[in-house]
Amino acid sequence: MIVCNVDESGGVLTMSYGQHVDAQDMRRCLGTVRDLMDNLKAGFLLLTDLSNLESMDASCAPELGAIMDLCSAKGMLTEVRVIPEPSKDIGFVLISRFHHNPPVKTQTYQSLAEAIKNLSTAASPPAESVEIFSQDEIVRKREDDLAEAHFTVAARQEAEVNEGGLVDPTVSSW
Repeated sequence: MIVCNVDESGGVLTMSYGQHVDAQDMRRCLGTVRDLMDNLKAGFLLLTDLSNLESMDASCAPELGAIMDLCSAKGMLTEVRVIPEPSKDIGFVLISRFHHNPPVKTQTYQSLAEAIKNLSTAASPPAESVEIFSQDEIVRKREDDLAEAHFTVAARQEAEVNEGGLVDPTVSSW
């Protein structure tokens, strides 16, 4: 079960996860988040509460990434995560590295009370303007990042093969 809400100001999107979450729950959540996007203002804060989460299927990852893409495209600046136990972290850190473009400020708390207490400072309006990216721009940026990572890996492999000049660069174990 996942409950999603936007506050009246359009500055906070709340996603509360409970019980066991499967791919169908996450698809419904993605649809809800799409519907809520028009109510959010650029520079909004995402509050993710895993306090009542018991488990989540790994098959939820694509929709979770799509939700992060939507939030990034709308101009999310901060994500506040409530993760009471390390075992409840369902991979947000890893997934967000690929789906938060540009990277957002992330704060993690062990209790919802602690997170809410700190929301007033995290939810303050941005000092500078926020650039909103289209879905196409996000996809292009991700493709560029992946191509750059591939090029870097290929260059590192070539350097290792050629180190010391002892190996023919046309013969590689890669």
